[in-house]
Amino acid sequence: MSKRFLVLLTSFFLTVISPYSIAERYLGEFCWQVFNESNEPWWKYKFGVYEKEGGHFVLFGSVDYENTLSASHGNAILAGDSVKLTIISTDHEEGIEVWAETFAAKLNPSTLSGTWNALELVQRDNEEEVFGVRQRGSINLITCQ
Repeated sequence: MSKRFLVLLTSFFLTVISPYSIAERYLGEFCWQVFNESNEPWWKYKFGVYEKEGGHFVLFGSVDYENTLSASHGNAILAGDSVKLTIISTDHEEGIEVWAETFAAKLNPSTLSGTWNALELVQRDNEEEVFGVRQRGSINLITCQ
């Protein structure tokens, strides 16, 4: 009897709570141009952005390094008078390298543009050494193409 009650109670909570915990709203497609410290354009991000309950934003999309697309995802939060954005990207470019990057940006909430810092790990194919790079610059919201 207690097993049935426990299963019934669990089913009830999953039915009642689940729709609220996965509530989200699609905000559309957002694109950013990333610039290095010398203000040269480097790469572009393109994301479908979803607003989750509680002021959390989820990003699913891609990063375009010189016409080479790689998968990318991230999240953002409103923190005081700025938007803090974190993006994770990684890829294996056959015959060249494998890389992983963690990108953090601080954006103005009215323009969704700002500054960024990133840490990247790279291992070239046919080499054992993994090296790290720190980069930074600016990021601007652009029209998606």
